[in-house]
Amino acid sequence: MQMSKMMIQPRLDYFHMIHGVTRRIVDQIPADKLDYKPTDAVRTFSETVQHMYGCLDSMMKMTKEGTFCEDTKADIKTKADLNKFVDDMFASAMKTWESVTDAELNRKVDAYGTSFDAWQFPFFAVDEHWHHRGALTIYLRMLGIAPIMIYDYQG
Repeated sequence: MQMSKMMIQPRLDYFHMIHGVTRRIVDQIPADKLDYKPTDAVRTFSETVQHMYGCLDSMMKMTKEGTFCEDTKADIKTKADLNKFVDDMFASAMKTWESVTDAELNRKVDAYGTSFDAWQFPFFAVDEHWHHRGALTIYLRMLGIAPIMIYDYQG
């Protein structure tokens, strides 16, 4: 199947709204709870957010560059660091997306032990984001914090 940016752009336009809500969910975590995790087997709140946005950045790079790359990482020590990482990674990913061509979307990329069409990575990034954002709302609830409505795009 041939894919074009025009076919994917509406999904990424919607993702801008999703990101706005996620950004507000990240704002809800108290600064002293960034390392909260309900069990040892899962990521902390901060690690989950870093994965969500580092993965977004790397998946857009894979779309553009056509080669596998690891999640973008940062040394997060404070809530301000985490907020800056979220903002920087979202901006970086969207800037990368702006430069993607239709030809780049329609090549194969070897990643995660198989081969994908490059156009799949923006979709993977949105799915991955939703998946992990669910964990963030659960973490907030476990801390006694009512998360904002996940479809509150007006915020």
